[in-house]
Amino acid sequence: MTAIPLLDERMPTRRRRALDALKGPVGSIGFMLAATIIVGLVWVGPAFLAPSNIQIVGVSVAVPLIVAIMASFALLAGVVDLSIGSMVGFGAVIFNQLVATGMDPWVVAGITIVVGGVVGLTNALVIVKFGAEPLAVTLGMLTVLRGLSQVIVVNAPPSTLIDPLYNVTQGAVAGVPVLLLIGIGVTLVAAGIVSKTRVGRNVQAVGGDARAAARAGISVTRVRVAALVVSAVGAAIGGILYVGQLGSASNVLGTGLEFQIYAALMIGGYSITRGGVGNPLGGLLGLLVVAGITNILNIQFFDPDYLDLIVAVILLAAVLVDRFRGGDVFE
Repeated sequence: MTAIPLLDERMPTRRRRALDALKGPVGSIGFMLAATIIVGLVWVGPAFLAPSNIQIVGVSVAVPLIVAIMASFALLAGVVDLSIGSMVGFGAVIFNQLVATGMDPWVVAGITIVVGGVVGLTNALVIVKFGAEPLAVTLGMLTVLRGLSQVIVVNAPPSTLIDPLYNVTQGAVAGVPVLLLIGIGVTLVAAGIVSKTRVGRNVQAVGGDARAAARAGISVTRVRVAALVVSAVGAAIGGILYVGQLGSASNVLGTGLEFQIYAALMIGGYSITRGGVGNPLGGLLGLLVVAGITNILNIQFFDPDYLDLIVAVILLAAVLVDRFRGGDVFE
């Protein structure tokens, strides 16, 4: 008697992969984004998807997206960098201060990025070389950078508008903000690195099981140092872009940004407690969900405190879904 093949065995490979993707974290957050859009259309109306509103949402999410995607490499490597919000503010203050003295903006941008790299390297050395707890180290760096920003801004120069940078941060192509297109481009490159390259596999391996990665010949130290440097550099770039958008830098810029970013990344399938889990595309969708909810509440003139409550509920739901699904451990 001939055995009847199971449905999964008869299913074409492409279709099976598509179904697996829909059942994974990216698929789950995709459904959540679709639900957010539907709520927006029902509650706000067609204006929710009007080009002008899309541009508003795009501008608001673009810089956090770039910072989040760069910081996600540290998460994948099993390290949480709590200093990214303060690094955004510190980078903005340094950039604005030096440009106001008459230095070339592009030279100053390079200096700011190098400072970000130094901050990331400092975090990495203390965490990796001395075995300190990442949360404690990066929380300490958060406090240091915030204090330095406040000291520098006491005698802050006048606002500085840099035309080329302003044009990039405020420009649009077919109604879509240029900065958002850049953020999406960064996301796609990061997704390709994570899913298609040895570097991405090494980062996931280190975050998933550092001891097993070391036995496989992967340099855990090198991977985590690089990931923390990338995280801090991304935050420094975010600070530069915020100056381009706002034309100035304040001592509160970036405050609380790290929590908004990590909440969005967790909604998008990343894990704070387990390394090697997550995909940049999920991070993009998570940020869009939060931005969409924020936009709906702003249009309806709701108290901003409701946003924290709604994001917290969505975050808890995302964690529960991940637990019921069994999580995406690195293999």
